[in-house]
Order: sequence, then C-alpha cells, then structure tokens
Amino acid sequence: MFGISPLVLIILPLFFQIIFGRKAIAESITLEFGTISMISIILQIALTIIAFIIASTNFEEPVNHHGYRCGMGFIGIFMLSFLFSIILVIVIIVQYYIKKSYEE
Repeated sequence: MFGISPLVLIILPLFFQIIFGRKAIAESITLEFGTISMISIILQIALTIIAFIIASTNFEEPVNHHGYRCGMGFIGIFMLSFLFSIILVIVIIVQYYIKKSYEE
C-alpha cells in the first residue's frame, strides 16, 4: 500500500543534513550547524522507526491469507538504515571540517 515510502523516509535526514548543513555553514539561516546535525540524527532514528512500522504493514498485507510473514525485508530495511546512518555521520564530519576551514 505504501510502496517505497519506507525507503524515502530513511533517505530524508541525509538530504536534510546536506541542504540545511550547507546553509548553516554559509550562515544564511538562523540555526547553528550543531542544531542541524542533532535534528538530522534524531530524524534518522525517528524516521527509521516509522519506516519499520510502515514496512511491517506492507509485509503483512499481501500474505494475510497465507498465515505466514517473511522477515527478510526487515533485514534489508535495517541494513539500508544502517548504511544511511553511517553516510549521515560522514556527511556531518565533512561539513564540520568545511565549517572549521571557513572560520580560520
């Protein structure tokens, strides 16, 4: 029913960090870089949980009449979430060093 929405939810914090982290470095918004980074990390955790809930309903719908449920999709979503969490941390570190180089 929800299609690829769990995957989109997992990617959103990374895009948020890239866009608003760049704006925070350029000081074109009022939020500080640390605040943007914390929002991104909290969003990654919260949206991952929401993605698991949506995926759970997605996996239950097509096989309700069979009486079993495959959990292999959850492993894929977990690994994808883990991968994007690592990429998010790397982006935060890179943006932090870019911010420090602008301040010098």
